[in-house]
Amino acid sequence: MKANAVIPTSEKTGVSLVLVRDTDAGMRLDRFLKQQLPGLPAGLIQKLLRTGQVRLDGCRVKGDQRLQVGGMVRIPPVRPPTQPQPGVPPVPPQAMLKALDGCVLLEGEGFLVINKPPGWPVHGGTGQAVGLIDGLRHLWKESPHRPELCHRLDRDTSGCLLLATDRKAASLLTASFRDGMVEKSYLALVRGTPNPPEGIIVASLAKGVVKSGERMVVTDDSGQNALTRYRVSESFGRVALLAVTLETGRTHQVRAHLQAAGFPLAGDGKYGDRAFNRTMKSLGLKRMFLHARHLTFPHPKTGASVEVTCPLDPSLTKVLERLRQGDQ
Repeated sequence: MKANAVIPTSEKTGVSLVLVRDTDAGMRLDRFLKQQLPGLPAGLIQKLLRTGQVRLDGCRVKGDQRLQVGGMVRIPPVRPPTQPQPGVPPVPPQAMLKALDGCVLLEGEGFLVINKPPGWPVHGGTGQAVGLIDGLRHLWKESPHRPELCHRLDRDTSGCLLLATDRKAASLLTASFRDGMVEKSYLALVRGTPNPPEGIIVASLAKGVVKSGERMVVTDDSGQNALTRYRVSESFGRVALLAVTLETGRTHQVRAHLQAAGFPLAGDGKYGDRAFNRTMKSLGLKRMFLHARHLTFPHPKTGASVEVTCPLDPSLTKVLERLRQGDQ
């Protein structure tokens, strides 16, 4: 941390005022805060700015604001999340380890496929210091193999997650995803029934930021090309279960494409429809209805095709049963 002049404004609140020195002139405010608050995730810094808890000369400002000598930065009391010591792996919570118990779908030479439990991120980051990868490594700590992520699934998505168990396999499997040699299929419950019942959604996706500051993906011609195939697996009138296959692997692709096509995903708090989500919640849906059902990939050692199918979570199956009974 730089030795700036720090003037506490209240011992009760812990708020501090930091004077901008000449060495910081021209620096972006968010970078300045990163130096003043080491260990604090970038997402939390943005939240402090977005909610007006950080101020410059008494005014609300954005993170890209350039500092000038003599400016006064108000910094609220914040405590960085507990950081593990260098070389010491983070300790996963017991709830995560319990969720991972019995999650292995298939294990082979150089790879591991698990049924990812919903509600947990695959790796640590903003809001969650420990990810599922840390939990798996903890469970495998006595093994000579070290699990490595080959791709990602959203926090609330369940189903097939492929990991490598040695470095060579990790390199080969990651390349397989990059080169389009992996087929990923999902089950998604959406508002409405697409017509035709089978088709392709083609729309470029770009990472953007909405007014609230939450990171989202939007359809934009300047973004990366993305292609999603869908087929109506079952229709319940105003609701449909889709089988979705990704031809590309963009961030939030299924969610953003379905929303753009007019068929928002049930339970999706970011891209979905609030009224529809409330209706689905009344039927017992407590999470986003997106499940990675099927995965096909080349074996990292032999090159042979490997296929894995993961059954639906019981909580999602119950929602479908209620829809089949006519509850909507």
